[in-house]
Amino acid sequence: MEFTDVVKKRYSCKRYSDRVVEEDKLQAILEAGRVAPTAKNLQEQHVYVLRSAEALEKLDGLTPAATALRRSFS
Repeated sequence: MEFTDVVKKRYSCKRYSDRVVEEDKLQAILEAGRVAPTAKNLQEQHVYVLRSAEALEKLDGLTPAATALRRSFS
């Protein structure tokens, strides 16, 4: 396998819990991410907060990790 193939197919799948994150904690996490530095402010950031199986359905198919994410809402 070529290196470029490895890089293109790479993703990190984490083990997710179905436990709901409290709103104040979620806002603190999002704020910390918003003010965190990036490489000379040149890297775009996209943060998605999924709170339902329906929201996950909309995201499905856009990432190779979709199957792993789906388990957290089942």
